[in-house]
Amino acid sequence: MVSPLTFYRRLPLLGRTRRRIAVVAAFAGYPLLQIGYATLVAPGRLATAIWAPFAVALFGLTLAGVFLVYAYARDRMVWGWFPFFQKAMNVRHPLDERQRAMHDRSLIVSYRVLTLAVGLTIGAAAGVASNEPIVLDFPALLPFIVVFALYVPFLPFAVLAWIEQDLPADEDGLVHGAVAR
Repeated sequence: MVSPLTFYRRLPLLGRTRRRIAVVAAFAGYPLLQIGYATLVAPGRLATAIWAPFAVALFGLTLAGVFLVYAYARDRMVWGWFPFFQKAMNVRHPLDERQRAMHDRSLIVSYRVLTLAVGLTIGAAAGVASNEPIVLDFPALLPFIVVFALYVPFLPFAVLAWIEQDLPADEDGLVHGAVAR
């Protein structure tokens, strides 16, 4: 049996396929929860008591994917602009050239994705509001607040987990490039 600490230390060694499954799980769980609620429970097609286990499972899927991706990229995505993290990054876990390049590339790609998502959202809102004003109340904004709070900080980590290649194995078949702490 593997202890939780041993399991956590092995997560930086996840293969690319498993990392991508974790990213898809993290990004799919909460939107599926909202879509399922809006299409099944809100119109009265399904009782809340029946929907509750599915809702817990879908949100658990999101949290499990977020945990796996954060644990994978924990020492590779350090926010260097904040003074405390910059000092910790330089002293504890310096990145080599390949890791730094992947770090920078994941930030660039994640900001492109975020810019596209914001642009599409504003465009959709403008299209909907072309004939009548948009009335926003808190229940209507809550899914957007959760998406913003959960996915915006998570996006660079997810991009890193998605785009980073698996490390090649040595002649003895072991991967030695990633250090499990």
